Amino acid sequence: MREILESSGGGRFWPGFRQETIACLRQWLAMRASVSLVGLPGAGKSNLLQYIAQHPESLNSETAAVLVPLDLNHLVDGRPSTLYRLVLRACYQVRSRLPQEVAELCSRLYESHKATTDLFLVQTAVYDLCTAVAQRQGQLVLILDQFDRLHRHAEPELTLSLRALRDSFKETVIYIVGMRQAPPQLAEPELLGELYRLLDTHICWVGAMSRADSLAFVQQETRRAGQTVTDAEASELFALTGGYAALLKAACAWLVYQRLRPSADAWLAALRLQPTLQNRLADIWRTLTQEEKWLLAELASGGQPNPASTAPEVVAQLAHRGLCRAVAAGWQVNGALLADFVQTAVQHGLGRIWREAKSGALYQGTQRLVGLRPLEEALLAFLVQNPYKPHTKTEMILAVWPEGTHIEGVTDDSLYQVVRGVRQKIEPKTAESPVYLVTKRGVDEGGYQFFPEGSPTGGMLRRTSA
Repeated sequence: MREILESSGGGRFWPGFRQETIACLRQWLAMRASVSLVGLPGAGKSNLLQYIAQHPESLNSETAAVLVPLDLNHLVDGRPSTLYRLVLRACYQVRSRLPQEVAELCSRLYESHKATTDLFLVQTAVYDLCTAVAQRQGQLVLILDQFDRLHRHAEPELTLSLRALRDSFKETVIYIVGMRQAPPQLAEPELLGELYRLLDTHICWVGAMSRADSLAFVQQETRRAGQTVTDAEASELFALTGGYAALLKAACAWLVYQRLRPSADAWLAALRLQPTLQNRLADIWRTLTQEEKWLLAELASGGQPNPASTAPEVVAQLAHRGLCRAVAAGWQVNGALLADFVQTAVQHGLGRIWREAKSGALYQGTQRLVGLRPLEEALLAFLVQNPYKPHTKTEMILAVWPEGTHIEGVTDDSLYQVVRGVRQKIEPKTAESPVYLVTKRGVDEGGYQFFPEGSPTGGMLRRTSA
C-alpha cells in the first residue's frame, strides 16, 4: 500500500496515478497527435485531465510543451469568437509556463481582446500567439474537457474553427479532448465536421482504476475522514466497485460514516440500497447502447458473448471502459455492484439488430424478429443495410414500397404506420422515445435515422416519437 501521497492545488494524487492511461497519452503526444480521452460518467476523466495539467512532467514531453486546460463548460455560447476568447484566457492563466516574451505577448493580447466579439480580431490574436510559440519550437496542448457539451450545442462553425486552428499550426497546437463517447459512437458524428477525422484516430480510454490505484484511492478517501481501513477491507471495496472511480468514491463515503462498521460480507446488501450508488450506476447505464446493455445482462447471468450476434469490438469497448473483464472462463461484469445492478434493477437491453446473411432473417440480439408485416420487414431490412445515414421520407418510400406502386399516392401517414409497426417490435418498452429508429430533423422533408446497436443518446436528444 502506498504511504506517500502527493499534494496538488486542485486535489490529491498519488505516485503512479493512472499510469496505464498516461502511458497511452504519452505515446500519442510524442507523435504530436491530437487525442480523444474517452470515459463514461464517473470514470475519472476530468480528474486525470486535471492531473496532467498540474503535472505536465508526467507526460515526459521532449519539447517545450505547455498544457492549457480549457473547460468547455465555460463556453457561454456556441460562437467561434467566444471560443477564441476562451483560448486566450486559458493561455493567459498559464502564462507563467510560457517563455517571458511569449507570456508578455499573451498578456497584451488577452487584455486587448477579452471583450471583443469581432471574430476576425480575436482569431488573429490567437493566431499571433500560436505563431510566437511556433517560432520558439514550442507547443500548446489544449486540454478540451467536457467536449460533449460543445458537440451537442455548438454551431458547426465552432468545430470547423478548431480544425482550422490545428491545421494552421500542425507542429504547435495539439488537442486532448475529454468526452464520454468515442467519435464513432456519437449519435450525430457529422456535427463534428472535419474535426471528426482528427479525433477518431488516436483514442485513450479511461476505464476502471487498476487495483494499485484503487487501493491508494481508498486510503486517501478514508484518511481524509480520519479513519483507516485494512488491506482486506480495501480489497473488498475494489471487488465490489471494480475500481470504477465514482462507485469507489461513493462506497468509501458510505463506509467512513458507519458508526459500527459491518462485516465485509454484508457490504453488498447495504450498498445496493444506497441512492448515491444507484444513481451513479444509472448514469453509467444510460450512456450505453442497447447492444452493450444486452451483452452486460448476458454476462451478469453467467452467459458469454455469442459470435453470431455480438461484434468483437463491442466486448473490447466494454472492457476499455472498465465494465467487463477477462477471466479464465471468458468474460464477466467488472464489480459486484454493477453485476447486481444489471441483474436486479434494470430491464435488460435488447441487443444489436442484424440480418443473417444466408437466410435473410432479421434478429435482435439472439432472438429472431417475428411478426413483421411485409412492408415492416422491407423497411427494417433496408435500414439494416443502410445504418446511421439520415434517410428522407421519399427515399424510404422508394426503397420499401413494391415496384409499380404509385409513389405519389403513399402518404406520410402511410410511412409512419410502417415505422410505428417496426418500433413496436424493436424498441425497449420502457424507453421515453425511440433509440433504434429515431426521427431525424434538419434534413429535407424530414426523415429517420437507424442505429442497429441502439443509440445511447437517441431518446435524450429527440423527445418526439414521430
